[in-house]
Amino acid sequence: MSASGHLLCAATDVPDDDGWLGARERALQDRLAIPRRRSAWRLGRWCGKAAAAAWLEASPDRLEVLPAADGAPEVWLDGRPAPVSLSLSHRAGRALALVGPAARPLGCDIELIEPRSGAFVREWLAPAEQTLVAAARDVVARDVVANLMWTGKESAAKVRREGLRLDVRRAVVALEPRCDDGWRGLRVTWPSGEDTAGWWRVEDEWVMAVAGTDPDAAPLRLQPDAVAAR
Repeated sequence: MSASGHLLCAATDVPDDDGWLGARERALQDRLAIPRRRSAWRLGRWCGKAAAAAWLEASPDRLEVLPAADGAPEVWLDGRPAPVSLSLSHRAGRALALVGPAARPLGCDIELIEPRSGAFVREWLAPAEQTLVAAARDVVARDVVANLMWTGKESAAKVRREGLRLDVRRAVVALEPRCDDGWRGLRVTWPSGEDTAGWWRVEDEWVMAVAGTDPDAAPLRLQPDAVAAR
């Protein structure tokens, strides 16, 4: 069995009311005055709570997703830290949540497959990654690879609980031949020599990457509706 699970959510999945938010979550939301930021935050919280509820087999109204001291999301169950690790990412009305055991730091990232400029590729991608982009068979494939390199870096940085405070330009994403349920393997190597294993996949207009996961089993797709129905 996979040691982690993932869930994709769309902005249209989020209820219009605030009844699904806990008191501390509502206090955080009240600080977000810009509508676009508030909507993105609500999407991430909804997706994170649904994923954690499915993983823990708990009712979502028992959960809160709150920021840790370093800003990473943490799950609380009945007012106490829950035995689960959570990573969140959202972009352009789509969110990805990744959950697993509390002892395993996780990271995830989702990006819209969109053109990346030559300046972006030169500035943010390592030489080996630039070679992969250049070797892509056409413009569409180049966009996929360029965005994939970025998602791999950002998901691995989240595993280290430092996000973009790290110089991700010096991290190198390598693609691996392993496959599992539509996911393909990747590995991110840091200048220190430390490796972070993960997976990636393309779904519709999106590319996503997860890191810190079991290299032998890709994250399973969670079914939150089954939990809500209990």
